[in-house]
Amino acid sequence: MKKYVKIFIAFIFLVGLSFSLGMGGAEIQMRFIAPKKTVIILKSEVAKKADIPNVSLPETPPVLEEPEKETPPPEEVKEEKEKEQIEKEEEFSFAVIGDSQYFKINNPVGGLQKAVKNIDKNKPDVVLALGDMVSSCDTENECISKYNEWKRATSPFSGKIYAVQGNHDRTGEEKSDKAWERVFNFPTNGPEGYKKFAYSFNFKNAHFVALDSEKPHEHIINDVQRRWLEQDLSANRGKNIFVFFHEPAYPTGDKIGESLDAENKDRNDLWNILTRNKVKAVFSGHEHIHSRKNIGGIYQFIVGNTDSFNHVAPKSGMAEYSYVGDHYAIVNVVKGKKVNIKIFTVEGKELNSFDF
Repeated sequence: MKKYVKIFIAFIFLVGLSFSLGMGGAEIQMRFIAPKKTVIILKSEVAKKADIPNVSLPETPPVLEEPEKETPPPEEVKEEKEKEQIEKEEEFSFAVIGDSQYFKINNPVGGLQKAVKNIDKNKPDVVLALGDMVSSCDTENECISKYNEWKRATSPFSGKIYAVQGNHDRTGEEKSDKAWERVFNFPTNGPEGYKKFAYSFNFKNAHFVALDSEKPHEHIINDVQRRWLEQDLSANRGKNIFVFFHEPAYPTGDKIGESLDAENKDRNDLWNILTRNKVKAVFSGHEHIHSRKNIGGIYQFIVGNTDSFNHVAPKSGMAEYSYVGDHYAIVNVVKGKKVNIKIFTVEGKELNSFDF
């Protein structure tokens, strides 16, 4: 009994001592484990309120190491670099010139001369001329004289310019054809009777096809050309294919009814061939405006006035974009696949940029 009295007196002594030393923020707890053993636990006021047990924490948390990034095998790195190099080598540009029948050789500030000067600054690899280069072509000698003047005006593009006949270029029919064959040195791989009039050529990863919408008469690309076209395109699948001819298949303004739509069945057969063979774009002149239109997944670009007179703008809904005034186009093929077309005034002001 005396032992328990001594323990009680010791407890009272400790409580008094804690208050005398200013330990109001601490609590003394006693737990009787056995009659002969006492355990005293101190618990901070903060821990008490949060009911958090006293835990010994490390001074700084452990740092988790990020997993090492896998380095691609040397073979994969090499293949990627080779792919990038090939894509870079496939990049190129080509220019598109529209109707220029107002062209005069002695007019240095004419629309064609301005366009040639500004196009040349871009150093295109290829130039396409969409027909109606001259105002009329009635006799062989007259045609030869006018075509030679046109060639002098476009001389910066010598060796890389390709053209198609327009209706103004064939006013003399067979006489005009003879002059065309004598003056121009275009490829002769087209169908029989259309050497230098319908033809194709490759440049890097692109395939270009020229067709004649004026021979044997206006408003038609006939079955002779279409049969050849089918064979030519099937042999060049996997490339960017660009087709050009003078009269648009789907006119958007003044030339409705005076283009390939005048021979509706032949026009539809032609477009089906282009669609089946995944042609990238078609370029035409004839309408003296610029317009852009998607027809069955193929973009038709009319570039119809580089040095001529203006037609009216398309009615609402007839084109995605249009412009009335003298113009030309620059097309850039990027990394072999992506294609961008920019439309400029003949003074070199950019009007529109479009990726397709």
